[in-house]
Amino acid sequence: MKNFAKLSVLGILSFVWFVNGWASASGYRAWAQAQPTPPANTAVNANSSNTAIVPAANGNSSNTSNANVVQANTAAPTPAATGDQSIPENFTLGTLSVSQHGEVAFNHSNHANKPYSADGKSVVGCTVCHHTDQPKSALKPPLQTSEREVALTMESWKASSQKKVSTCASCHFQKGEVPEGKTMPAIGETPYNNEEAYHKNCNECHDAAFKVRPDLKKKPGFATGLDCFTCHKKNE
Repeated sequence: MKNFAKLSVLGILSFVWFVNGWASASGYRAWAQAQPTPPANTAVNANSSNTAIVPAANGNSSNTSNANVVQANTAAPTPAATGDQSIPENFTLGTLSVSQHGEVAFNHSNHANKPYSADGKSVVGCTVCHHTDQPKSALKPPLQTSEREVALTMESWKASSQKKVSTCASCHFQKGEVPEGKTMPAIGETPYNNEEAYHKNCNECHDAAFKVRPDLKKKPGFATGLDCFTCHKKNE
């Protein structure tokens, strides 16, 4: 009887131990499933080998030592910066003007991308305004300065590492403000300061377009060389 009683007690204890163990394991699994998944891009410490797991280009994982483990980013990758300068859509011309003919709003995007030639059938070439951005062999008198081996176009600008394009004021200085060691460009005896250079370029193009297409006068904002305050914001 004593042996039977001992066996009975051991059996009961074993059964209780088994039930408790099973309940603990189930509870742990339920807890683990309830935990939120770490978001993408969450960095955690690496294992003892301190190895980073990074998705390779072919979809496999590659190992890089001395880093942290980083989960894959499911968002679209951000393009790497190219260092290219952007081209503003609009410029303000004549910001330093002290005459009654003040600032002029200039839409570079329209002039560079739309058919703004005199006949309205083609885009105005970049070198019409940026005349120094072409090879020396392409210059026609009175032009003399060349700053580019290939004629400037949007395509050649994108392909070239030479992103800087000189402004008019780089050579055509404000009247009376020629830096020491520099000379004002001139045509014959006529110096072409900043104001003269702008007027020559803008007026000649607009006057030529008006001659071919007189209906342009009806277009809001269009001006010939005689319509000063259509373009200029009058200085008070």
